Amino acid sequence: MLNFEQWVYENDELEEILGKDEYYELISRDYKDKYAYHETEKQIRRLINFGQFEQERLERALYDLLTNEDEADTLETLAVLYDEYCDGYNFLRYIALTFIMTADEYKEILKRDPIEFGSYMESIRKEAVRLLGFLNKNEIFIDKEHEYSDNRAENDRIELHSINEMFGAKEM
Repeated sequence: MLNFEQWVYENDELEEILGKDEYYELISRDYKDKYAYHETEKQIRRLINFGQFEQERLERALYDLLTNEDEADTLETLAVLYDEYCDGYNFLRYIALTFIMTADEYKEILKRDPIEFGSYMESIRKEAVRLLGFLNKNEIFIDKEHEYSDNRAENDRIELHSINEMFGAKEM
């Protein structure tokens, strides 16, 4: 916290950015107080649009699936997206279920076999592109942490109503 306090004092342009009241609250806080961290976090959460932050973070993770060639890193990104699905981002369902249904032994093979990894990632990357399109057009819009608005047409919400089609399951 003391590093943060020093940073606040060294950046007087914060007054112009935040306004007098918010800036005064930051510079007058006793950062040695046991509640300083909590109070500072509360103030920052008040100032930051977490919906926009969350949207950019998710877009970056999806874009990472398209560009990162490191198998271990990509599997880690998939694990993060699985957690995000569990926390409420239901539009990540296909990616999350694909990842979680993949056996740990197979994940180890994927880390060592670029051809197998490429095959595994093909449908995941296709879904990442599809979701990025919706996010970029604000058809999926993150309102705040783990809450979003879904303005897509019903037939575009395939991961919510027709997951079997996405997995290529044939009806009997």
